[in-house]
Amino acid sequence: MESYTASEVAKNNGKNGQPCWIIIKGSVYDVSKMLKDHPGGEDIILDCGGKDATKAFNEVGHSTDAMQDMKLYKIGVVVSDNVKTTNSSPVINNISTKVEPQQQKSAPAEKEGFKLFCCC
Repeated sequence: MESYTASEVAKNNGKNGQPCWIIIKGSVYDVSKMLKDHPGGEDIILDCGGKDATKAFNEVGHSTDAMQDMKLYKIGVVVSDNVKTTNSSPVINNISTKVEPQQQKSAPAEKEGFKLFCCC
């Protein structure tokens, strides 16, 4: 599953030709294709575009069918702006913490100003 930062989601707010992504309970949904078909109207979703819509989603209440349909639009999960996972390896401030087997050490190591510690 792909991971996105809140900043990445915010850029996809449904305005100026951008896709419309929302966050609900930590999951990221691309709801661009269902805007016109939304029973509550597209404006209510566009108001939440690029943001966490969990509170608004919970306050309105949705049918069981709507809850099932959400799975079709899920594109990933939201992560902290400082940590993003790429290929199952965390990336902190654009520096991968993935350690190749031949590079693993039991003692602390330094890489580009960051200390990496082995936890095993």
